[in-house]
Amino acid sequence: MLEINLQGETICLLPEKAIYWSAQKAIIVADMHWGKTGHFRKHGIAVPVNTQVNDEIRLADIIRRHGAEHLIVAGDLFHSVHNNEVENFNYWRSKHPNLQISLVVGNHDILDVEQYTKWGICLHTDTMHKHPFIISHDFADTTSDFVLHGHIHPAVKVAHNNNRMGLRLPAFCMDANRMILPAFGDFTGSKLLEMNNFQHIYVVADTAVIQWK
Repeated sequence: MLEINLQGETICLLPEKAIYWSAQKAIIVADMHWGKTGHFRKHGIAVPVNTQVNDEIRLADIIRRHGAEHLIVAGDLFHSVHNNEVENFNYWRSKHPNLQISLVVGNHDILDVEQYTKWGICLHTDTMHKHPFIISHDFADTTSDFVLHGHIHPAVKVAHNNNRMGLRLPAFCMDANRMILPAFGDFTGSKLLEMNNFQHIYVVADTAVIQWK
């Protein structure tokens, strides 16, 4: 993990594509898209079931390892309508009964409100204010506060000595008033962003987060 100071707070950028905010005992993620692989299989597209399971295990592991008490999701915790994988969230939730979960509703979070209530998830329809941050799904341009958001699934191409091939890696992308989180889910796709548009780039490289810019 990589520890940085952001808006006077110490946060850790995790190679699991998440943020650990120790002062709040909170894990912050974006774009898990729980149930996406089941959604694709339902429409006849072969996707390995372990993709979803691995995401679930990875999330549980960082919560346990850091002793987190609060999970904050910057949108798209779920992918679509109810399916078997979404139903499996019952089991995952039962293993974390004391975990506070806050969800800033993303464009894919379309389950019935009663379902979120059943799982003890606190919903925020637009933004969540957790001083000194505003947490949203997409960039909230109506605030002067620093924004942590997802939605874009950012990636950058990194290369050594101007090698044209390079590697496409997920990244935390930061400028003066926001940080875009990489998509937590492994089956989400990514959008290649131009490094020059950001002040700082932190790339996720297997077991480490590296400040590239």
